[in-house]
Amino acid sequence: MVKRVLFILAIVTGVYTSISATYSFLPDYLSGKMNKQLRKIYSKNIISQELPLIDTAIINHQLFKVQENDSFVGYSMISRAMGCKVGGCDKPKKEDAIFEEFYFMTAFDTQRKVKKVRVLEYTSNHGYQIANRGWLKQFEGQDSVGLGYNIDGISGATISVKSIINSVNNQIHLLENSL
Repeated sequence: MVKRVLFILAIVTGVYTSISATYSFLPDYLSGKMNKQLRKIYSKNIISQELPLIDTAIINHQLFKVQENDSFVGYSMISRAMGCKVGGCDKPKKEDAIFEEFYFMTAFDTQRKVKKVRVLEYTSNHGYQIANRGWLKQFEGQDSVGLGYNIDGISGATISVKSIINSVNNQIHLLENSL
């Protein structure tokens, strides 16, 4: 009986520890896609370790510390952003609450400036041009981004462009305030 109680207590403690350590509302497979991109940015020897974020941020963001050969090389963050509303890309109305989501990651250097932005998953029929690496290159080296300031718009992808710009600025803000 005592062994059974200890066994159940160990299982409950283990489950509680794994739940309280880190938890993300984002799909698990995205971290694998992020690591694939990080290996292209740094080297095959990178290791990413998830870091905690404030509770209000974990719904849309996941933060990682990136190391290469036991040396700290920067941070990476996966975020969920909103694209067009389901059914089309007409100008969204306030009562429209259903948007198509897309996921992207940003790699930051040790000074917390943007190193690379990569779209990990974009399923909408509209606005996919934001996944173009030439367009994403505009984010590199920035510590704040703005449409028309240091980021050009894309005709036909206005909603997705504004969404990724706002999300990158949110990432920068979260990174500065989480560490």
